[in-house]
Amino acid sequence: MTEPGGAPRARALAGALRQAREAAKVSVREVARRLGTAHSVVSYWETSKRVPRLEDVASYLTAIGVTGDDREAILALGRHAGDQDWLTVGIPGISQQLAGTMECERAAAAITDWSPHLVTGLLQTSDYARAIISGDALPPGEVEAGVLVRMGRRDVVTRSNPVRLTALLGEAALHELIGGPRVMADQLRHLVKLAESNTITIQVVRSSQGWHPGLLGPFVLYDFDGAPSIVLLAHYRTGAFVSEPDDVADYKSAVDKIHQLAMSPADSLSLITRTAHELEAAT
Repeated sequence: MTEPGGAPRARALAGALRQAREAAKVSVREVARRLGTAHSVVSYWETSKRVPRLEDVASYLTAIGVTGDDREAILALGRHAGDQDWLTVGIPGISQQLAGTMECERAAAAITDWSPHLVTGLLQTSDYARAIISGDALPPGEVEAGVLVRMGRRDVVTRSNPVRLTALLGEAALHELIGGPRVMADQLRHLVKLAESNTITIQVVRSSQGWHPGLLGPFVLYDFDGAPSIVLLAHYRTGAFVSEPDDVADYKSAVDKIHQLAMSPADSLSLITRTAHELEAAT
């Protein structure tokens, strides 16, 4: 028996199953044939419309030949796939949090990202991202792999049917010299260019405005067509996905309050452009 999907872990499981099948070069219909079930059932599992039982996940993986560590990682997702809230702990580049984040980004209709100190991940340049990832003192190969993953995630805002992204940036994010003045200036120019899209809105919240809920930390709100919204609270090594309706409603209220303090998109881009010019003049 299956149950409705949509929880963060269920979305991550759906993405992991789909990616494993595609890597094995097996069609949905062929998996269904091997399992003796309807292809619509397999499709529901892979799109998070239904959550498979753990024994279904195990049979699915056997059907497409997934073994070893890959099998164990996907089974671990399946053990609590229906849980609504999800605290994850991982290591850079291969955390369950990243898998869940990427699946939420892929499936969302709209994303609102409050980032008080850094440029939103989906809008980062490769040099800016590299400066952040290399700060963890990883081997060069792992740094570049992390950069490639982050750059690949930008597809959700540049594809032909992009997600609608509202990036609310704290003013401090414009002045932290991530990677140095030149990298930072390039990053700010990149923001201005991206804002030409009618699906990307960038607004800056000036500093020294007194208390507001955004001062308590960054968060990302994912809105889906036909499914409940989810909030991601991301930290240095841990993250929490929250989908309990009352909690999500509180974060939506926080978004409204931050919006009230934010500069207009036009004024925000003017400030970003001036800041980039000042950085370029200083180099």
